[in-house]
Amino acid sequence: MSNDVSRAADKLAKLRAQADRLAGPMADAEAALVAAEEAEQARRAERAAEYDRTFLTTWTAQAAERSDRANELHAEFIELLSAEPWFQAYVAHHAERYKREKILTAAQNAQAHLGEARTLPEQRWYDLRIIEDITSAVDNAAAALGVAYAEELDAQRNAYIEAAD
Repeated sequence: MSNDVSRAADKLAKLRAQADRLAGPMADAEAALVAAEEAEQARRAERAAEYDRTFLTTWTAQAAERSDRANELHAEFIELLSAEPWFQAYVAHHAERYKREKILTAAQNAQAHLGEARTLPEQRWYDLRIIEDITSAVDNAAAALGVAYAEELDAQRNAYIEAAD
């Protein structure tokens, strides 16, 4: 056997011996890692269940708080909206349409009382897009706030699960 082959064979034998010596501790370390990961999964599952049980005992109060706050904000919205000049003008505009309806109804009643044939036009209502536009803008903004709040709830749950005991 040549010198190079002999040196390579010796090196291989030493590395195999080293690998055999490390195989046991390496298997032990891998088993310890698997056990630690399983224990962590079990701990997280228990904390998730604990959080969920606690959340189920408080969700009605939380939902009631959100509902009460929504009612307060709606009242504030109506108050602020009512003070806006453009809103007052819109209400006045719409009121004129109602007044026209009342005039037409009174004229139709007068014709009926006098026994005359009904010749007056029906009330006309016009679609006003301002309400749909406002509603759409509010819905979009509210949905975004709802998504942000859902993310906060998820973050709270995850933080609780991640926390050490």
